[in-house]
Amino acid sequence: MSYERVRVNPNDIEIWASNNNSERADKLYTNLAIPSYVHSYSLAIDYMYKWFESKFEKNFFVGGIYVDGKHVLDDYKNKFKRQIIKGQQPRARIEPRIEHDYDREGLDNYQAPVTMYTRRSNLNNSFFRDYDRDLFLGLNMRALRMDFGFKVRVNTRAEQLDLSQRMELYFRVGATQYEDISADFHVPKEIILNIADKAGFEIKKGEVVDIVDFLHYLNNHSDVPFLFKIRAINKKAEFFIRMNGLYTHIAVKDKLQLDDGERNGKLDMYYHIEMNAVLTIPVPQFYAYYSGSDLTIQITPKEASSGTVAIYSINMVDIPKVDENGWPIGAITQYATDKGETSMDLSSLFTGENILTKTINHDLVNGVSPSHFINIKVFTEADLAKRVPIRMDWVNKVAYFNTPQDEDILDIAVYYDRDYMNELDISLESLHDNRISESNLNKSEYRDKYFDKEDKDISDDRQVEKK
Repeated sequence: MSYERVRVNPNDIEIWASNNNSERADKLYTNLAIPSYVHSYSLAIDYMYKWFESKFEKNFFVGGIYVDGKHVLDDYKNKFKRQIIKGQQPRARIEPRIEHDYDREGLDNYQAPVTMYTRRSNLNNSFFRDYDRDLFLGLNMRALRMDFGFKVRVNTRAEQLDLSQRMELYFRVGATQYEDISADFHVPKEIILNIADKAGFEIKKGEVVDIVDFLHYLNNHSDVPFLFKIRAINKKAEFFIRMNGLYTHIAVKDKLQLDDGERNGKLDMYYHIEMNAVLTIPVPQFYAYYSGSDLTIQITPKEASSGTVAIYSINMVDIPKVDENGWPIGAITQYATDKGETSMDLSSLFTGENILTKTINHDLVNGVSPSHFINIKVFTEADLAKRVPIRMDWVNKVAYFNTPQDEDILDIAVYYDRDYMNELDISLESLHDNRISESNLNKSEYRDKYFDKEDKDISDDRQVEKK
């Protein structure tokens, strides 16, 4: 196998794949798209609103909860769902503020040229991969930190004192807390239209005509579910991805502040309780879109440099990226067999809190073999053209060989139907009913990547759990 150095225009990425006898180069155009920051801002407010409201009994705030910056008539949009009595107590006010200078000590402050990311990015890390059409979509995350000021208003001093004691307990004042959630991330429309056009879907007046088939296509090539929902900011249906396992951190370090009420003649009335909380949550920074041909719909910002860049690319294993069912590869691993071995334990591939394991367990409970959405191929390391036939015991996650094996290294490729998995996840978790919820995964892949060590150390939840 040989490797070659190539010089290309930075608007393109040259990827060299070695196939023993011959080599070919696939040219991919790459573009970066920055999603709406307002969506992340509103997502954080929505999460903290529900977090605050959930600590009280239903309809506790008869005067409503007002969020600074929203439309003055916003509460009346849902007047038929819940009757809000203006001017009545108790009521609450939420004041959100973004910490614009928070960048995790420079980790989120991307100071390199835009071309630098495209030179170093790895399209195989994309969550959406269509190898047949050379379409890939990746996502780079950053942390959003916001300060929230909560102000609760009650009628009497007695209500103020009693409620403050409850709030200290409910909100764990002086400590920190965390939660794994799932949330909708908006995908820029320009990216969706480019994917739809290059995948052969009809577009009229800037909209995809066959939404249902297009959603099936997206979910069939994606590691995360694609959803088609109404976007609140413009009241139009647009595309979202549902990202799971998002680690959110809330710090309520300051003590509650109680005032002496407002003087009205000879009476003291309208007492207040103030609380401050700091939220840190992962949000999209930019999308990286790769395609085999130039853009149909322009995406900004776009690279405009005329320079050249030298890159290397090595393809270590030439295993098909897509199987005969059209399912993209999901995992590759190796297994060393001993002489005479008749089976291999693959349980380590199908464990943990993830959508694949959840789908397998769901099918097994319902008496359905996972083979209808998972295809496992085994190759010999010495000759990748040689297939090793297996029979799968899904209950025990063990693969049995048809004949005893010699000492060898086997390459195992796992293909699965992402469309089935994502559609099942959407149905089981009712993802169409909300845009943010508690994560159905216990472990967070973003926890160590997107949050400060200081934030993790002071979270006493995990310290108690470890004990």
